[in-house]
Amino acid sequence: MGINYRWLLLAALLSICLLAAPVLGDGDDNDDDDGWGEDGGKGLGVASAVLLGLTMSIVVWKPGLKYLRKNANSIVEDGRWLKKELGKANRWYMKIHYWIGTGAVVTGLIHGIAMNKWEVVFWAGWVGMLLMSISGGLLLWKWPPREVKKGARLLHAQRAILVITVVLIFISHEGFD
Repeated sequence: MGINYRWLLLAALLSICLLAAPVLGDGDDNDDDDGWGEDGGKGLGVASAVLLGLTMSIVVWKPGLKYLRKNANSIVEDGRWLKKELGKANRWYMKIHYWIGTGAVVTGLIHGIAMNKWEVVFWAGWVGMLLMSISGGLLLWKWPPREVKKGARLLHAQRAILVITVVLIFISHEGFD
């Protein structure tokens, strides 16, 4: 008895689409605006924030997965079965993590451009997101040398960079709006 991960992935993608639906229509029936500009940009900001939050769920996922693997024999009778299923779930989770993280960076970029704010403080948080995505991408590709991958892993796993990125995003949105 295994988990059908295709349905899980489909449910996750459908949830993202439902969460991002307000972005497509901002609810404003004014037809006299000349483009999507700041209204659409704000919707993309919400979508990017949701995607960033889903990407950061790895902070809970990884320790939980480690705990379940360590205690698999005490949780179920056949610990090997649970470890195998957890491995499958982790591979799917990581694939989803990659795509949602990329989506957060792309929607964050479009959000920043649409909001038309060009001060450094507004872009510092996005640069942190980009740095985390690039370092994570280096871990996936086979071409970087071992030293590069080791540095990318150290950089990508830093909770401090994640915290600084979130603080910069918060400051730029709450302190200057």
